[in-house]
Amino acid sequence: MLAAVLLAAACSRRAADSQTGITSVATVRDLMDGIVIPYSQLIFQSVAYENGQLTRAPRSDDDWHQLRVRALALAEVGNLLMIDSRRKDSGDWVNLSHRLTMAAADVATAATLKDVDRTLLAGGALYDTCTDCHRKYLPQ
Repeated sequence: MLAAVLLAAACSRRAADSQTGITSVATVRDLMDGIVIPYSQLIFQSVAYENGQLTRAPRSDDDWHQLRVRALALAEVGNLLMIDSRRKDSGDWVNLSHRLTMAAADVATAATLKDVDRTLLAGGALYDTCTDCHRKYLPQ
């Protein structure tokens, strides 16, 4: 899936950041569709409690590893969203992008520790960040 997003992005409009020389090839929508939405859904669905009982959590070392690397990719998207050609403004957009990076990094740390409760809490903070950003920037 990520390869398809990157291929589509390569065919899209390219914008170079004059300060860093970074050339962005994916749009914000491409990043959302290819990384943010599928990886955040995986994180949000990785741990669940029902009636106080744990009903879903990563089971194997590989499950935890997959959760961790997807959280790290999501954390890097926060940085990608701050590149000049994608940045909507220098205020809330930058703040929310940074919050995305930090919340996803917290999920990665929780996955490294294989800590179910910490994963749930970090996933909640990630969800709140996504909701806050969508409330401000997602067209209604």
